Amino acid sequence: MLKQNGHADKCFSYSGKMPDGSDVIALLQNYKRHNHRECRSIDLQERVEGIELAVTRYFNGKDWVGPVMMNIEHKKLFPGSLGPKTSEMGTLMWFDDNEDNKLFNETAKKLTAHLRGIGFRGCFDINCIVNERGAVPLEATPRFGYPTIHVEDALLESPWGEFLKAIADGEDYPVKWRKGFGIVVLIAVPPFPYQAVNNKYSPEGLKIGFCGKLTADEVESIHFSEVSRTGKEHVISAKSGYVLCVTAVGKNTDEARKKVYSMADKIIIPRMFYRYDIGLKFIERDRALLKKWGYV
Repeated sequence: MLKQNGHADKCFSYSGKMPDGSDVIALLQNYKRHNHRECRSIDLQERVEGIELAVTRYFNGKDWVGPVMMNIEHKKLFPGSLGPKTSEMGTLMWFDDNEDNKLFNETAKKLTAHLRGIGFRGCFDINCIVNERGAVPLEATPRFGYPTIHVEDALLESPWGEFLKAIADGEDYPVKWRKGFGIVVLIAVPPFPYQAVNNKYSPEGLKIGFCGKLTADEVESIHFSEVSRTGKEHVISAKSGYVLCVTAVGKNTDEARKKVYSMADKIIIPRMFYRYDIGLKFIERDRALLKKWGYV
């Protein structure tokens, strides 16, 4: 696994497939030739076969607060996990109130004393590869995730202000949340994920349309990013192509998928695209394996 340090574009990350590492070596040589200024610092990680699964929870400086949040990111640009890595094309998430949650105990819980010692307060996430032998951490993210914060919001019933104030004050808080599964899907337009392109391809100024009048719940499920509102019109206001996210919650993953893509179908932006398989691999394969290994 080749991963960039610092703020280099996510597209520079790559998970090798050749047993001898020749594809990673070829890519490093290409970066040295064309991107040596941006790719000055990299991490090389041993490839581990399994399922990418993350655990997130809030810490109030003394102890963990609220449910364990499990999530599966979908970082590749195209369905079927093809193409370059992006910041995130969509996420499947669910909450768990079991303090014996296996992934939490194997990873984040082991950092309790350290987080208490430094007085950490906030959201803490560890992304892992899990298999029948256990969990291999990939990275720790001590901040809100994006766009996962939107699916957290869809699942959380407690007021965010009260919850975060309790975290900041070092207090416990009786968090209330929705049972089931949540999904967030990114809707983008070119040049995303490649932002450094000729301005003639800029989406800035494109209007966002909707099929019919949206219900209040449908409006709540749309989370705009680089968008301005002029009167009743929503207009893309930047050049990156990162436009908006859509969220939905269902009693199971299949129901959440139907809801989120039904909403996505009502959005009209010239040249828009999104991954239509968020959560699908979990239904078809990963859930059974994760259950077998004790992670769900």
